[in-house]
Amino acid sequence: MNKKMIKINILSPGRFHVCDLARELDKNGFDVKFYSFVPSKRVQKFGLPSKCNASIIAFIAPFLFLEKKLFPQMKWVSRLRINIQDYITGWYMRKCDILIAMSGDFVFSVKKAKQQGATIILERGSKHILEQRKVLENIPSLSGKKPVPDINVKCELIGYELADYIAIATEHVKRSFELHNYPLGKLFINPYGVDLSMFKPLPNIEKKYDFIMVGGWSYRKGCDLIINAIKNTNYTFLHVGGIVDIEMPKDKQFTHIDPVDQSKLITYYNQSKAFILPSREEGLAMVQAQAIACNLPLVGSKDSGAEDLKKMVEYPQYITIIEDYTVKSLLTAMEEAMQNYKTLQGKIYAGNTINNLTWEAYGKRYADFLHKIVQR
Repeated sequence: MNKKMIKINILSPGRFHVCDLARELDKNGFDVKFYSFVPSKRVQKFGLPSKCNASIIAFIAPFLFLEKKLFPQMKWVSRLRINIQDYITGWYMRKCDILIAMSGDFVFSVKKAKQQGATIILERGSKHILEQRKVLENIPSLSGKKPVPDINVKCELIGYELADYIAIATEHVKRSFELHNYPLGKLFINPYGVDLSMFKPLPNIEKKYDFIMVGGWSYRKGCDLIINAIKNTNYTFLHVGGIVDIEMPKDKQFTHIDPVDQSKLITYYNQSKAFILPSREEGLAMVQAQAIACNLPLVGSKDSGAEDLKKMVEYPQYITIIEDYTVKSLLTAMEEAMQNYKTLQGKIYAGNTINNLTWEAYGKRYADFLHKIVQR
């Protein structure tokens, strides 16, 4: 089949990384439609041509208002919006050759596309839902609660059965599916990309902080370990992002900045010596690739995706993986990162493989995969 003829529908509840995927597949010559509630002007900001965007915001706006403004704490309202979006998308979308959908958010749409003969690819950003639930249920602040509603688990598992393939970003996510005897031949591993025009080393920037972490300040991301590790040292630490379920210390070693536009992150990365993310549950935290692009030595975990990134840089010794989720292990890794920072001396540790980390490379790997499955 000529790639110009391959129609791909991409379904998402918001922008996420699949907006970047839509842009890159369009560049690779596919006929792409991106179905979400994101307005065309918004996705154009991220480089997606208006011809590729099929926003359903006009249909879904009242339900978004209910979810975001009137009942922001009620999970059933969020689930209602997701279900309605699923049905509206299923009715509205065109017939396609390949359907790519965010897992757990689309069931009706997936079933309809499958009945029409489409190949189904689910995008799963985190571990297998049953493994993810185990991790989240062990979060102290969620003790006695149900962090993953049963309906979410049900929709995920239905999707896994319907999918011809599941696209994931890391080996640790693959291992989580393997634990549940999922056919490994149905898993496509493709690490996410980074925009090198937005993230790069900047010359003559004062290093105000020893370590930086970007993202939600939460137990899930290992922020309790960061707090105790920093307090046991003289290091300074910068957090950029929202506060989730752990209080930000008031000590002078800690600096917090609320979420900023992605274009402003480059300054904060370049004001820091190293990046830290001892996450307990993640798919592939894209902020790590951003930090690598800015040439910050990295401290990650076996569950943050750092192991996969380590294989994608020319000098992997500048990425340190914590041995376990203890303060002692984190401190050891932080000391190694500081030594790595001192030995950099202008060397770009991603080296000649830096282009492996781009969205263009991500899109090319995805395009090659699509051509293979279409030919089968």
